[in-house]
Amino acid sequence: MLDYVCQHFNSSTYLSILEPSAGDGSFVRAFAKTRFPECIRKFSLTAIDKVPSELEKAQNVALTNKKQATNYSFISDDFLKYQDNLKRKFHLIVGNPPYIKKQLLSKYQIDKCQQIFHENGLSQNKIKNIWTAFLVSSCQLLAENGVLAFVLPAELLQVKFSQELREYLRKNFSRTEIFTFDELLFDCKGQDTVILVAFKTHTHAGQFYTHITNTEQLLTKNFTLTENEALSLTGIKWTHHSLTSGELLFIHELGERLNNVGYYCDSKPGIVTAANNFFIVNSDTQTINGLEAYCIPIIQKGSFVNGSVVFKKRDYNELVIERKPTKLLSFDNSPMRNLPNSVRQYLISGRNEKLHLRHKCRKRKNWHVIPNISEIPQGFFFKRCHHYPKLLKNDAKVFVTDSAYKIKMKDKYNINGLVYSFYNSLTLAFAELKGRYYGGGVLELTPLEFKSLPIPYVDINAKEFNDFAKSFENKNNIEEILNLNDFNILNSVLGLSQNEIQRVNSIYRKLITKRFRIKEN
Repeated sequence: MLDYVCQHFNSSTYLSILEPSAGDGSFVRAFAKTRFPECIRKFSLTAIDKVPSELEKAQNVALTNKKQATNYSFISDDFLKYQDNLKRKFHLIVGNPPYIKKQLLSKYQIDKCQQIFHENGLSQNKIKNIWTAFLVSSCQLLAENGVLAFVLPAELLQVKFSQELREYLRKNFSRTEIFTFDELLFDCKGQDTVILVAFKTHTHAGQFYTHITNTEQLLTKNFTLTENEALSLTGIKWTHHSLTSGELLFIHELGERLNNVGYYCDSKPGIVTAANNFFIVNSDTQTINGLEAYCIPIIQKGSFVNGSVVFKKRDYNELVIERKPTKLLSFDNSPMRNLPNSVRQYLISGRNEKLHLRHKCRKRKNWHVIPNISEIPQGFFFKRCHHYPKLLKNDAKVFVTDSAYKIKMKDKYNINGLVYSFYNSLTLAFAELKGRYYGGGVLELTPLEFKSLPIPYVDINAKEFNDFAKSFENKNNIEEILNLNDFNILNSVLGLSQNEIQRVNSIYRKLITKRFRIKEN
């Protein structure tokens, strides 16, 4: 990173560098080895870290790898506190800021993050992780010709709360460059990361992207940066820079012509138990503890419903026979002493495991009484998936955990039409565009992301739906269903030609390929 950005300063005689989260000195070590332009005669390096033992390691790195004509400053402090009184500007700010979720931050840290956002015109309620405040504050500490180079979580590109940050970067920098990777190149606890390089001024302005397939490609600079202004025009997440501007504008325009999922149905997260392994039992545990009168049927996770678009009573019964956890404990708020002894003993075993001390259990009137069970859903959408998103009709009349969103159709629309219409290349492409993905190719959609999916809704009769369900169950892969459905749905609703439909499917396959990080043949 340092080697890459240093050439930007080929007319400078002095370079000031800030590392706001120095850790054990990785960037300090790299600084000593970097070949800066010969015109730079003098350097200053300011390294900050709140953990004294880590900062001491960084200092030792500087002592053993000292760069000539450099003034080193090692400051043991919380950067968010220190930056309050930091008046000077820096030519180059580099680092790998900490990734700490809001719920793990102290009140002081949250207040500082909110202050930084407020001072820079950003929404204070968008504070989800401390790295965002490090980024915004560092942007403000750059000199006029400054450069920022950070290792950041991939969520910068894909999650909703980062959308405002992406726009902030676009407005505050002449040129931004994003490097995404096939491999987890940085030691960030398995966190998928990107490199952001942002230039305050640049002769070639714009937003540029590149995807790196291996370390050698990065080190030898064997990559091409491609501009993609359509990402800003469409509001589509920066993750999808692999699509061309033409592809992005094409699919965005199609989505604008459709109602979204939330127009046809209400959807809410399923049941939160706070301890699935205790509150969802199999038939053996139910019988041994005499829990039959207190159990209702439930689906715990998406892997229990693979391969179909209808979850039937027989499917549920097969799970019971296989001794899968399929029984949800459902108690009312009557005194525990009124329960049979065997049931009380089971609940006591839960207390012995300290389940009653869990955050969600503590908030309940009675720790063992699960709230908001409500009515059985007409269908469910599982928020995480692998090969394709799962939207199913609930013929088994079972409940579902918060691994899924409960579906209730609005007046004039039916669950058969929603499920059938969902499985087309356009809607599945938008699921890829709007969701976020994790290691191994897992795709996740939040409740709002699911509701916002454009869908070309088609009403079908019972026989047509049954034929569709049989085809779906007998498929070898989702492409077979898209080959059957795409023309019937996309032509009838949007009037797309066969060539346009093939283009939609090509975009979908491109997005799938990227998520699984496999190379096209």
